[in-house]
Amino acid sequence: MKWVRIDRITAKRGCYRKTACFSEGDETMKKISAIIAALLVTAVSAVTVFAAGVNDNERKVLDELKTSVEMQGKDMYWPEAFVNQAENYFNTIDMDADQAEKIIAVIKNGKEQLESTGAENIAECTAEQKKELMTTLADVVAPINGTASYDKTSGEVTLKSGNGEVIFKAVPTLVEKGSNKGEGINGKTTDGGVIKITGASADLSPFVLIGAAIVSVIAGGFVFAARKRL
Repeated sequence: MKWVRIDRITAKRGCYRKTACFSEGDETMKKISAIIAALLVTAVSAVTVFAAGVNDNERKVLDELKTSVEMQGKDMYWPEAFVNQAENYFNTIDMDADQAEKIIAVIKNGKEQLESTGAENIAECTAEQKKELMTTLADVVAPINGTASYDKTSGEVTLKSGNGEVIFKAVPTLVEKGSNKGEGINGKTTDGGVIKITGASADLSPFVLIGAAIVSVIAGGFVFAARKRL
């Protein structure tokens, strides 16, 4: 390790003239430590952004979607796959309280419509009832400037955001509690295994470890280079 006197480097560093010494190696390591700390902060920040999750307003909408609808005396629910599609979309937006309140009100109204149809499930609803339900679906996404459409051939309902992104696409149906069967985003039967991003509640450990590993490799390169110079 190389040691130099402060009064020998005053001209180039603007130091006070004192008869004292410091280690150039120590100074370099301090700089490396600062770089490593900055890299760690960047890595953790990236993980936080990646898994920002749903906010409280969006969570209220999801909770409402998970409540039951009484169809011919049976408590029926939206399949988990349907709710997951909504949650995946919510991870990309920031819904405010006013939007959530309007959406929840329409969802409740839609459930009342379904219960009044007298049908066992959505498929058994009359053409007129389905038309009314489509109007309600359009009202559900209206607060986020979304649109709703129905394909008579496939029976699929598609909900899109204001910029045309598909929020939901499936043949609408209800299931009994405990059943995850429903129509997936590609129109095929699914067991509800839609990939979920659960946000703040997600286990971020793997991402933090990966970030730390990357930082360690970068930091190692700095240290190696510094030692070579010393």
